[in-house]
Amino acid sequence: MEIAREISYYLQKSGATQADSEDIAQDVLVRILEADLVLPFEKLRAWLYRTAIHAYIDKYRRDRQYHDILQREFFHKDKLLKYDTKDYAELYQAVAELPAKFQLVIDCYYFQDMTVKETAQILGKSQSWVKINLYRSRKQLASLLQEKGYEYEDI
Repeated sequence: MEIAREISYYLQKSGATQADSEDIAQDVLVRILEADLVLPFEKLRAWLYRTAIHAYIDKYRRDRQYHDILQREFFHKDKLLKYDTKDYAELYQAVAELPAKFQLVIDCYYFQDMTVKETAQILGKSQSWVKINLYRSRKQLASLLQEKGYEYEDI
């Protein structure tokens, strides 16, 4: 299935992940088998690429709409996880003093146990944005805790 690898590679160059590109390539090949199309090879190749691009765009739109719904429904300030345990009261208080974008990243990554990729998808940001803000929030959090008299080993 050389054509499936070509389509997958093309989609990856267009921004799709490897898993998504392979899924789309497979779906396109299944579509052609189900469609009963009779096309010359030159036109068939173009049809496969065009169908793969349309499938990728559709998947992107569905994912985007899904993430918009998640953000709208689940990530309001009043619905953020409250940190109630007394063992880490100073840590939670310091997190609450961080800017809102840092609080969201810290909450998703550390307290909701999401990966960087999941956090990026939920917040509608890039993975690099999440990594940068995790780094910045950790630095600012460490600074806040040191001002309160905590050492690195205590954190």
